[in-house]
Amino acid sequence: MTDINSPGTTDVDVETLMGLIRRRVHSLPDARYIMGEIEKGRLYADGILKPQPIRTGWKGWVKTRVSDFILRAVRLNFRFQEVFNHSVVGVLQLIAEDLHAHEKRLAVEGREEPRAVAPKFDHAAYEEKYLDPSPYLGGGLSIFREQLGEGDVVLVLPCGRGEMLSSFGANGLQAVGIDGDIFDYLNGSPDESFGGIYAGRVAERMTSEETMRLLELAGKKLKRGGVFVASAANIDHLPALRKFYMDPSLARPVPVRLLEFMLERSGLRVRHFRFSAPDGGEGSELIEPTLTREVYPYNYYTVAAVRD
Repeated sequence: MTDINSPGTTDVDVETLMGLIRRRVHSLPDARYIMGEIEKGRLYADGILKPQPIRTGWKGWVKTRVSDFILRAVRLNFRFQEVFNHSVVGVLQLIAEDLHAHEKRLAVEGREEPRAVAPKFDHAAYEEKYLDPSPYLGGGLSIFREQLGEGDVVLVLPCGRGEMLSSFGANGLQAVGIDGDIFDYLNGSPDESFGGIYAGRVAERMTSEETMRLLELAGKKLKRGGVFVASAANIDHLPALRKFYMDPSLARPVPVRLLEFMLERSGLRVRHFRFSAPDGGEGSELIEPTLTREVYPYNYYTVAAVRD
């Protein structure tokens, strides 16, 4: 093929000449040229080389445009790299500052005097002075005396300081009590092992879901004909409601109709309700087979339910 750069060429084909010109104008520079321009771009960016005057002619124009493009790309890459580097350095500096602050805090805490422990509320002493469980216990004892058979054992939940178990024994009733996790104890007990279960003010310490779980377990652990007895404050009577909030161990009041509903849902059959007043005089106790009227004059209620 004829080379237009050859000085010895005298007869040049026009079509061949135009093809060579088009390839020179439109084809990309070779790899060696591009790498050289990139290196020059880095040197320009670092200020080592100074921009050269614009070349004349079409070859100079093409090379100038390629050089400008590469130089802009290199500078843009440097700017992105600089931003990234500053970000990484900033994060590392923040981590170092946090570690330094943590070390200083540990050093200060190591020199501090031990903090005084806040005094613990003495619930046992408070209960002995202000909270008398006997009004709630009385109704349960009379129910068990009437309903239990020979050899039946009553489970007392919870047994507290032992006065409830003592009262059961003094009334000729066999009883065992727990003062730990009620559900663990019931789950570990054989089915149909108790003639009665007494839950004195237990529902007032539980959520509705926990109470339903307790009633379900009670139905399994009671013998057929066994009695479940629960007692609580009758909050329809305002003095009883005020007294309820004197006991910090109680979580929420349980109205008598709410407990009746939960007992029915659990499968235990309600036998009757007993309402008691604190004076113990005539008319101080009311026995109702069903709740057909308001019982606001009474401070406490006890409900007896049977497993059929």
